[in-house]
Amino acid sequence: MRERLASVIIASAIVFVSLPGASMAPTVLASAPASLAQVPKLAQESRAKNQFPRNLPAAASVPKPQKKIGPDGRESLGVKTTASHVYAVDETSGAVLYGLRENEPVPLASITKLMTARVFRGRNIDWNKVVTMDAVASDGGVAYFANGDQVKVRDLWRTMLVGSSNTAALTLAKVSGLSPADFVAEMNANAAGLGMVNTHFVEPTGLDEKNVSTAADIALLARADFADPEVVNTVAIPYFDLVKVVGAPKRVVSTDKLLGSFVTKAPYKMLGGKTGFINESGYNIVISLARADAGAITVVVLGAASNDLRFQEAKSVAYWAFENFVWPVHRLNAATQ
Repeated sequence: MRERLASVIIASAIVFVSLPGASMAPTVLASAPASLAQVPKLAQESRAKNQFPRNLPAAASVPKPQKKIGPDGRESLGVKTTASHVYAVDETSGAVLYGLRENEPVPLASITKLMTARVFRGRNIDWNKVVTMDAVASDGGVAYFANGDQVKVRDLWRTMLVGSSNTAALTLAKVSGLSPADFVAEMNANAAGLGMVNTHFVEPTGLDEKNVSTAADIALLARADFADPEVVNTVAIPYFDLVKVVGAPKRVVSTDKLLGSFVTKAPYKMLGGKTGFINESGYNIVISLARADAGAITVVVLGAASNDLRFQEAKSVAYWAFENFVWPVHRLNAATQ
């Protein structure tokens, strides 16, 4: 990925703000939903072949988490971040726990690859199929592949989601059997089906700044993809050795530095995550996680000032949400039964 030197380095200290009787909601700059182009014929015809439901099930009609109010009538207003767009949502009820410009479209960067994975999975390609590489692209300074390499589809899949490889994403799109235009059409059709009304894709890697979405839409995509065991089991891999038919193995290390952090250890449970960065987007991340005394939440941080800050701020927003909301006891009991 292209590198950017942040013009301003902002302290990573987490600030909790409390005011008597104040609402926790920050200023939100919401844009009107952008209409998407009519779903292409290809996308309509391929619905029966797609093993994923095209539409995301509606959030269950259940009691929502309640905001904690201190004995003095104070409540926390939220977390101070360098990120320009932040969103935290309870996955079961759909209750918004925190929002900052969550409906304003911005470049997704490599979070795009979650949609690439979704479309590819719908094509039912053999994981053991051997592919000869012939479209090697930039992978952010890490050369995982060379033209002529032969690798299995399974290893392309893992390199795309673990190492955020652009070459792997482009190759999987090609292996899908769809033309580049039809693959993108499927990406946009899936987005429409998930209710991602402010999202538009033009290619499968995230390198193009015209791949745009909102923090709220990205949470919908994460909820859908992280329900798929193939995606969840892959993004949980901290590293693996990429084995080619010929040549030495290549170590692929996850771009997600939250793997191994406190959010992956009891009482927390990491349900999935994906990073993204281009100059035009800043540092992005989406994570889904749960805590034993709470429900599952999704946190989206877009436009953070540095690589490290996106991880720190995602953890901080998640911790803040768990600490400042109370989940209905009967929901927690049902989840453990």
